[in-house]
Amino acid sequence: MRRAPLIVVCVAALAALVAAPVASAKTSKKKCTLSTSSVVGKKVVGRVSASNVNRAQARYASCGQAKRVMRKVIRLGLEKPRNNVAGFRCVPTVYSTGPDFVRYICTFKSADTPMLVKLRFAVEYQG
Repeated sequence: MRRAPLIVVCVAALAALVAAPVASAKTSKKKCTLSTSSVVGKKVVGRVSASNVNRAQARYASCGQAKRVMRKVIRLGLEKPRNNVAGFRCVPTVYSTGPDFVRYICTFKSADTPMLVKLRFAVEYQG
């Protein structure tokens, strides 16, 4: 029995597995626009970046969910961190008062998968 061809095939298969690219976290980025009369310019642009999005929770990485979060944050006029804003944790940074200019970073972290969604937007409230 000749085992040389079998060994060569096994070594080639092992080399192919080792050389195969490792699955990386896919990141998607979107711009979502919301129209509201509560802010200067009547328009807010949010930037959504999402990684490791799974099908069961894909709605959290959509523009529809981002608009819900932005609308609720603007309605509440958040100036302190808040844990549950439509599933996101929002942390504001106040740059000026009278009229208020606030930048928000809202984060959604999945409990059972490594999914991460970040929403960033800035608002200048009407005085």
